[in-house]
Amino acid sequence: MPQTFQIRRENMTVELLLHQAYGVEGRSLLEETLAKNPGLGRLGPYLPLGTVLTIPDRPTPNRFVYRPVVSIFGG
Repeated sequence: MPQTFQIRRENMTVELLLHQAYGVEGRSLLEETLAKNPGLGRLGPYLPLGTVLTIPDRPTPNRFVYRPVVSIFGG
């Protein structure tokens, strides 16, 4: 379920809000967040205090992504 936030501290960016809400996975939600909040991009890089915005749901993890195995023994 999408979450709604009100900006209550200075120097907050959309990217920082997404990172605080979802960690590194939040980076992938920037475009969707801007689409859900018309006019958000016109506010500038730092969101004004009191700005209300909605962020999308947490992205579902892709369990089939190849991740190389690192060995401390080499090879």
